[in-house]
Amino acid sequence: MISAHEFSKWTRLFYSGLRKRMIHLNLQLLNQCNFKCDICDFWKPPFSKMPQMSLEQIRLVAEKLRPLGPQFISIGGGEPLLHKELLEIIRVLGKDNFPIMICNGWYMTPEKARMLFEAGLYEVSISVDYASADKHDAQRNMPGAFDRALKALVMLKENRVHRYQRVHMISVVMEDNIDDIEPLVKMSKDMGITHLLTFYSNSRGRKEIRIASAEIARRLLDIQRRYPEFVSLPGYLARFAEADEAGHGIGPCYAGKNLFNIDCQGNVARCIDKLDDPAGNIFTDSIDQIVKVLNAQFRSQDCRQCWTSCRGSIEALLYGKQKIANLSAYYRMIKPVPLTKSA
Repeated sequence: MISAHEFSKWTRLFYSGLRKRMIHLNLQLLNQCNFKCDICDFWKPPFSKMPQMSLEQIRLVAEKLRPLGPQFISIGGGEPLLHKELLEIIRVLGKDNFPIMICNGWYMTPEKARMLFEAGLYEVSISVDYASADKHDAQRNMPGAFDRALKALVMLKENRVHRYQRVHMISVVMEDNIDDIEPLVKMSKDMGITHLLTFYSNSRGRKEIRIASAEIARRLLDIQRRYPEFVSLPGYLARFAEADEAGHGIGPCYAGKNLFNIDCQGNVARCIDKLDDPAGNIFTDSIDQIVKVLNAQFRSQDCRQCWTSCRGSIEALLYGKQKIANLSAYYRMIKPVPLTKSA
């Protein structure tokens, strides 16, 4: 049974969604990582030289976020499991929000998985982009990354402490892994977990950009029709054809209105790709002033560069036309699932 406090958080979040308010925060605790992925630049200087966000700073962030109401807080980096105070950070953020996390799985252990869920983690996704170890490890520049990721998914699945806690495999759609998506979804099904997709953002790495096509969108939607474990929102997948490299992309973007980003130095931007255009600093500025600037940036910009899931899923839910299909997929993404016997 969900507690009265958790029910209250969900009710307030639902109300924020109905009012089209801020509901999602990407929080970069650190930029350091044990991998050197082709699709990310944060492991390189100058990002990797930046100090990690401290627990005391997180307490300040949590206090300043409270007037906004509950947020889905996507904890990332870098590799969040490198942060020594991660468990307490999740406890602090989970008091009034819904902490979720994306990581590479390298440092996961059964004990750590259980402690993360006991601390209040709602959802965790492990990144796997190819169905073969050779391709995945090469893209991550880390031998053994594929096997460690799959083992981490099993550890997490087996060590949840509440039925509402979820485990996903997440894959980045790129120019060279379209044929890997269905095998990865099958792998997720076999492991008893669910699968998510996000579109590659060329603002963060050095991989070539894939020219999206209607055929790709059709293929992904066909896979979803055959695999209920594939829980990315259909309204998100259907628009992959518009997310082309020519920059015509998908607009309007609601970053700054419904989602925002805080980096490990406390700098607030409307998204992770706009770190060079900050709206303020969460450590020193009032949340009212930051939100005012974010909203002004939202109204004045016409960015169409990305179609990542942190943006696309929110927009599909709040503004998409396929209301019933999107809500059905979203329910499959968050619905409580039985705990395993070992848990």
